[in-house]
Amino acid sequence: MDADEIRTLLGEMVFERAQKYRRRILQSSCTTNEDGVRHVSALVQGNGADCFYTQVWLRENGSFVSASCDCPYNQNGDGTYCKHIGALLLEDAAKHPAPKAPTAPESIPGVVRGTDGLNPAASRKDSYASGLEMLFGRKWRGDAPVTDQEARKLLETYQQSALQDLGEAGDPPQDTGFVELEPELTMLSGGQPWLRLRIANRERGRQYVVKSIPALLDDVEHGRSAGYGRFLTFVHCWDAFDEESRQLLQLLRRQVNAKQSMETNVVRSYSYAASDAPAGGLPLTGEIFDALVQLYAPTGTLGGYALQEGLPVITMTVQRRRGGVQIDTLPALNAVHGLDYDYLYSADTLWRLQRASSARILPALQALCGKSLFFTSADATEFCSYVLPELGSKLNIVDPERLLLNQIPLEPVVQFYLDAPRDRGMTVTAHAEFLYGEDRITPSGPAPAGLLRDTRAERRADRLLATWLEPDPTEPGQYMVTDEEPLYRLLEEGVPALMDEGEVYLSDAFRNLQAAPPKISVGVSVHGSVLDLEVDTGEFPTAELRELLQSLHQKKRYHRLRDGRLLRLDDNLEGLDELNETLELSGAKLKDGHAELPLYRAPTLDWALSGQNGLRFSRDDAFRRISRSFHAVKDSEYTPPQSLHSVLRKYQRDGYRWLRTLDGYGMGGILADDMGLGKTVQVLSYLLAMKENGQERPGKPKDEGVLPSLIVCPASLVLNWAEECQKFTPELHCLVVDGDAAHRAALAKQWGSADVVVTSYDLLRRDEELYAGQAFYACILDEAQAIKNHTTQKYKAVCQINSRVRFALTGTPVENRLGELWSIFSFLMPGYLPPYKSFCTRFEKPIVQEDDKAAARRLNQLTGPFLLRRMKADVLKELPPKTENIHRIELEEEQRKLYLAAVVDARDKLQAAKPEDKMAVFAVLMRLREICCDPRLIVDGWEGGSTKLDACIELVASAVEGGHRILLFSQFTSMLELLAKRLDEEGISHFTLQGSTPKPVRAELVRRFNGGEVSVFLISLRAGGPGLNHYDPWWNVAAQNQATDRAYRIGQQNPVQVYKLIAQDTIEEKIVELQQAKQSLADTVTGTADGAILSMRPDELLQLLEGSET
Repeated sequence: MDADEIRTLLGEMVFERAQKYRRRILQSSCTTNEDGVRHVSALVQGNGADCFYTQVWLRENGSFVSASCDCPYNQNGDGTYCKHIGALLLEDAAKHPAPKAPTAPESIPGVVRGTDGLNPAASRKDSYASGLEMLFGRKWRGDAPVTDQEARKLLETYQQSALQDLGEAGDPPQDTGFVELEPELTMLSGGQPWLRLRIANRERGRQYVVKSIPALLDDVEHGRSAGYGRFLTFVHCWDAFDEESRQLLQLLRRQVNAKQSMETNVVRSYSYAASDAPAGGLPLTGEIFDALVQLYAPTGTLGGYALQEGLPVITMTVQRRRGGVQIDTLPALNAVHGLDYDYLYSADTLWRLQRASSARILPALQALCGKSLFFTSADATEFCSYVLPELGSKLNIVDPERLLLNQIPLEPVVQFYLDAPRDRGMTVTAHAEFLYGEDRITPSGPAPAGLLRDTRAERRADRLLATWLEPDPTEPGQYMVTDEEPLYRLLEEGVPALMDEGEVYLSDAFRNLQAAPPKISVGVSVHGSVLDLEVDTGEFPTAELRELLQSLHQKKRYHRLRDGRLLRLDDNLEGLDELNETLELSGAKLKDGHAELPLYRAPTLDWALSGQNGLRFSRDDAFRRISRSFHAVKDSEYTPPQSLHSVLRKYQRDGYRWLRTLDGYGMGGILADDMGLGKTVQVLSYLLAMKENGQERPGKPKDEGVLPSLIVCPASLVLNWAEECQKFTPELHCLVVDGDAAHRAALAKQWGSADVVVTSYDLLRRDEELYAGQAFYACILDEAQAIKNHTTQKYKAVCQINSRVRFALTGTPVENRLGELWSIFSFLMPGYLPPYKSFCTRFEKPIVQEDDKAAARRLNQLTGPFLLRRMKADVLKELPPKTENIHRIELEEEQRKLYLAAVVDARDKLQAAKPEDKMAVFAVLMRLREICCDPRLIVDGWEGGSTKLDACIELVASAVEGGHRILLFSQFTSMLELLAKRLDEEGISHFTLQGSTPKPVRAELVRRFNGGEVSVFLISLRAGGPGLNHYDPWWNVAAQNQATDRAYRIGQQNPVQVYKLIAQDTIEEKIVELQQAKQSLADTVTGTADGAILSMRPDELLQLLEGSET
């Protein structure tokens, strides 16, 4: 084929790509068959590490026969010809150029050579005919065409199948369900089940042995006709067999497939067919044997064996022999193990046993049944004590001389006695006694003469006592415990275990050792902004309540009272434990049974104490009203402003009511809705309602004016707040504080006439003096994660604001650490959460490092009433689906070598790093990520390739060809420049948005992209734009998800596909694993995710490099 023919075959676009892929042909070979057809094959590298096996068949004259490729585009010949096939055709055409037409000899005037000129000139073939010639190879030089051998086999297969479907001429249609299979089961040596089949026509009855079960199954799968003898030949379709036989064939198909898979994938070290195995059968696995027994259980027979459930009756015959006894046991039994059951079998019966009940008895039956064993007299006694009790009621002993029967002891009644002698302090003593009818065995008393004792039972009781107590060195058979922890363990676990083994008797002194749980009543009432707590302990000593609360705080199992008694700290004191937690958090102390708590403790206190065991909880009417307000926010009486009633969605109206409820009690909260759910409009509706209701200055008459509210946000959002305020609530006078210091000072004089003042975090920090003397009604932080670090000046500045209530807006209240949540709450309601160090000890460390569910529950209990979070999937049912895809790409060889060298350097630096070298360590890891993206980011003059860049461009080009538009993210702005250059080379239009892009330009670029002007939007992950494709994963999945969610918000009409390009076996895979592992941290509190690289220890950072050297 020449280039023009290849272009016609592939099409223009695929042909152009095929030319670029010629350099990706890794291995190639060419063979010629006996028909003269050349078979050219090669491995062609696609994007990334994938190589595709590509084949082309060409005739000797170069004409095209066929081609296939195992890439997804061609699908082994089922799809359209791909660029890999085109590359192989072009390479072959270069090596085997088409032969030139022979040069005609010079003409002699007046002489016509051969037959030239006798026939008119052949008409020019049209493109359709030329295409047929090229595709079907009609460019032969006089040779007659011959069908390929594989094509001939294909025709013969379907021709035979068609004839089989028709059957013999004159035959009636085949019946259904007339063939039956009968299994023939043989137990080989070693307990291996072996199955053979017999087949018969149910009407004629004559049976034939199936010579090959795999061949039978193959005939059924392909519907072939096969015969077994003179009277049985039929088409093997499923309908020909009866129902039971069809189920049997399904089981055997699983067995044969398992056997074939093992033979294919495993080097066999054994042979299936044992020497004593009947021909034509096959072995059964434990799983298939279980299923086979279950299938035939209703019939009661299987392959010549009667099926029974449970143990068989065992007959044991005892005879006297010199020095002992001879024991003969029948029937002779062997064992076979299924997957879920154990089995015993004799010559004609198979017993199925439950695995749990057979574990202890099987060794005895295998050792005894069918055998004759001799025991000395001494060992016969032990046999009666230890082995016979395991055999149970199924044992029939034939013992005329009572040689064994007289040695079988009575089963004793085991009695345990526990005491706490007053003269021995906190010592607890215990011993066991055994009652044989009227005879009693005690540790100190002599045993009755001639009593046959159950050694097994007595030793078991002593061993059980030794588990929970220590032997008393002064009194044999007595046990004791003196230390507190073993005593707690005896009370908690030991006594129940003794009760399971026998009868337990407790002395009065022991009973009095445990104190009854106290009956405590808690009453709460509201007095202004304070909760008054009254605790009544009843008969429990009030002076000891503080010590009891301390034991609860230390998570002890028991508390020792001052009189020496032990109080079990169980679920009956759960309510007291919750009360103690609340007091601890508030730093409140009980004094004469009273304590005062801030009003914001009301929701948590109500949730913690309601319905608790061992606690009576009473509340006054004011407290009940607060409780109802938080439990039924949706049903509250607060109605949104009339101008916004039709604008707000239902969940936004609920958010408005939640803000009003908190405001009504002077409490703050976090509105943590998913990005795109309209947190701004919910706050504006709240502020408008406050204006309409008159947000008065505390302690001032209404005619002196109302207080403005302050909104603090990132600088990029200041104008956005002003625009949203004008759009939704034009009734509010919004004053934006910007410009230089003098301008801002002038604006401060206008605050009294404004309803809303908007400023940025940076300007607020600079203007602290301006705000020092100003009172605000509400202080609202937008993107409140900006104050996640409580040591910054930004955090300290917002905490200085004087306002009646405070709120925070953020879609990611936890980005990196739970301590960030503490920072926001300490702004909202100072003192609500414990001090930072205590918070880390009680919550962050147990939740993050120990996965402490109780600590997570407690933190949820504390933050839940003051944190409102709704996800898109929960409230916006009309949004199209969002699908996330991870594409793993293997680095090419040179890029891989560079990466591995950087890994070695990074590991050395991490091992030598000090805890304070966080940023230096971070830079080392960033270098690895840049190599994964493109080595040109760190290596000047890099001449190698970037596998990820190639894969990304191909993915983008394919999507653009399909009519899709792409938002492409990268953390590295220099990577965006490389991407832009490649897109230019491919002729794909694009815009770029970075953090340095001015806000007006951003808005214009977004508008033009939404208008369809370009196909690709390149965006820096930190620029705050929308996003779909992530070129590289960011440590912080919350920031990454935030970018993605800007494309998946209200108004989105089309399904959103998110592609994450990950370099395989690199730190990028570890980042994804880190994100998934840390997901539960923020989910514990809000449902967001975390990727806290800067909070990781050096050993955790080193784990990111594991597996990168292979």
